[in-house]
Amino acid sequence: MRGPGGAALALGAAIAIGAAQAPTLSITAPKEDVFLSGPTKLAADVSGDAAVQSVRFFVDGRLACTVERRPFGCPWDPGPVVRGHHVRVVATLADGSRLVANLRTKDLGYTERARVEAVLVPVVVSDGGRFVGGLQRQDFEVLEDGVSQRIVAFANEDSPLELVLAIDISGSMERALGKVKEAVKQLLARLRPTDAVTLIGFNDTMFIAAEREQDQRAREDAVDQLTAWGGTALYDATVRAVDLVGSSTARKGVVVFSDGDDRHSLTAPDAAAAHVQAGNAMLYTVGFGAGATVPTLRDRLEQFAQSTGGRAFFPRDTGELEPAFGHIMTELSSQYVLSYVSANTRADGAWRSIRVRLPKGKYEVRARRGYQATSHRIQGDKP
Repeated sequence: MRGPGGAALALGAAIAIGAAQAPTLSITAPKEDVFLSGPTKLAADVSGDAAVQSVRFFVDGRLACTVERRPFGCPWDPGPVVRGHHVRVVATLADGSRLVANLRTKDLGYTERARVEAVLVPVVVSDGGRFVGGLQRQDFEVLEDGVSQRIVAFANEDSPLELVLAIDISGSMERALGKVKEAVKQLLARLRPTDAVTLIGFNDTMFIAAEREQDQRAREDAVDQLTAWGGTALYDATVRAVDLVGSSTARKGVVVFSDGDDRHSLTAPDAAAAHVQAGNAMLYTVGFGAGATVPTLRDRLEQFAQSTGGRAFFPRDTGELEPAFGHIMTELSSQYVLSYVSANTRADGAWRSIRVRLPKGKYEVRARRGYQATSHRIQGDKP
């Protein structure tokens, strides 16, 4: 028989176990320490195996969406202007109880908000071929037209990654597509649970197979759905891929894979280049097959990538695809994103050059080169 002391201990243990297993609600996106503008994502998580009836997301007092099954998340567009937002999430459990979580994103302040948006600068830092991690905001300096700028937000290699991956599925890809899919899956397997992927399939048209997907099984299922047919509209797909990148200060990248020259795009090459230069992400281009041996196409793919601080790759066969994709993922995993509000508030259409440096070290730094100071703050590299 158990004495009074033993019963008390057992009761206390049961209470402790029950408390430890009580479900909790946390907001996983957006983060409190970032400035937001443009398409992004709302996401939350309920711990444990608690049965959830619904999760409702409110932004600034208005219902944004209701999700009834995991993963709990939905797209959200806070608009082009950087301002603070109050995000409230309410999870209703199967037993009728509710869990509530709140956060507020950063605000630039009224004066700055009324005049200008933040400029995002993805950066990769290397030393003798090795990527440099562990850097902090104070290690960087951003110069615009030679004038030092105040960095208002910073994302390091531990921050979630937003990846847009555009895969050529034209008819010429039919024989190689199986191995391309496997290489893409290997790339996706290197992502973390907090990273999000938008997968585009394109030929002479294009479609979104997965949008800001964080579940690895769902991402692989989307890859398996790709089939080869049609022609190639590379420039249209590149423009679309850049457009799908959000404007939050999270780390981000675009990978465009194609095996052929472009014969079906409605977008002219120069217009596509200008659009790429106006984007917020590093672009990595992968040219594969006979089309990638065309000098003008190779030059264009290199121009697209280098203008954003990214790189172009030209694997000769399917056996070189995984190493190329692996190198891209290593770079993106080592990426930093700096955000600043220009001290020059004139929207005069002039070109503003950007230079990123680390005053306390001699490193190789790759970053976007500047933006056009238009009234709409279209950001990018100089045509």
